[in-house]
Amino acid sequence: MKKSKIKEIRITPASIPVQAPLRYSTGVDTAIHRLVVEVETNDGLVGLGECNAGGSREACLRELVPQILDTDPFHTERLRWQIGNPVEAKLFGSVNHAFAAIEMACMDIQGQAIGRPVCDLLGGKIRDRIPLSAYLFYRRPNERNEGGISDSKDMSSYAAEVIATYGFKTLKLKAGGLDPDEELRTITQLREKFPKAKLRVDPNGAWSIGTALHFANQTRDLNLEYLEDPVWGLRGMARVNSQCPWLPLASNMSVATPDDFSSAIALAAVDVILVDPHFYGGLRQARYAATTLELFQVDLSMHSQGEFGISMAAQLHLASVMPGLTYAADAHYH
Repeated sequence: MKKSKIKEIRITPASIPVQAPLRYSTGVDTAIHRLVVEVETNDGLVGLGECNAGGSREACLRELVPQILDTDPFHTERLRWQIGNPVEAKLFGSVNHAFAAIEMACMDIQGQAIGRPVCDLLGGKIRDRIPLSAYLFYRRPNERNEGGISDSKDMSSYAAEVIATYGFKTLKLKAGGLDPDEELRTITQLREKFPKAKLRVDPNGAWSIGTALHFANQTRDLNLEYLEDPVWGLRGMARVNSQCPWLPLASNMSVATPDDFSSAIALAAVDVILVDPHFYGGLRQARYAATTLELFQVDLSMHSQGEFGISMAAQLHLASVMPGLTYAADAHYH
């Protein structure tokens, strides 16, 4: 049988505006920006991939194209060591995102070629349904002066709306952008209004250790599912984790790639790690990382960085094969 070869790669920057600008600790998002990658083979198959946008990532992808053309789309491990090897990925973070998009498209081609879903290429699904969490951002009003969320009352009303629309059982509050006391009022009101919901809070590393410990103590009776990246760095996370044993700490920032696993585990800094195939350099690398976390009894969730449908579909395939995924996956893409 004639082997497929990659004959063309198309890279398209794209943006989808959000309903209202999203606020978080490092700024405001008015749109979700992504790079859509199309990989076409000499026998007419087209695979789709996607990753975070940005000038450096787009430049990285375009620089890699000559190395990818005329290669076999089934040989993704060879490609990884050629264009996204661990040294390159560690020193130049854009490589992970770029290779993740290429691998995603190649695995799409592989699945088309053999008539099987991508989850079968990752070991086969063990679940048919993937629970997702509602992502609750404070928001600025849009250009029509609609959609603003600035306090606990607004957030509670918005949460009721998305639960009624989508049936979420897990709510994730994006904190770190307002006064911590206001965010404390918000999570308290969410617990009062939704007593059976699972609640998690993510300040994106914006708090001091003192603020994080105050928040943890004030929410002790709220039965939070976990507190994600309340402070920056593994040392800070370890200090917080050692002083609030009743509250699991999660991370995708202090623990951003599998390179961080050994230090995080040695320091007992985190209880839950949010995997991300884009940050980790592909679906297979994320799958291997999940296996490592299962071995060390670290719980597993899935990170969302704002996806279009291509990445969302790929992440659902990944989520379907991971036994240790015990928490609802994050998803901007409601």
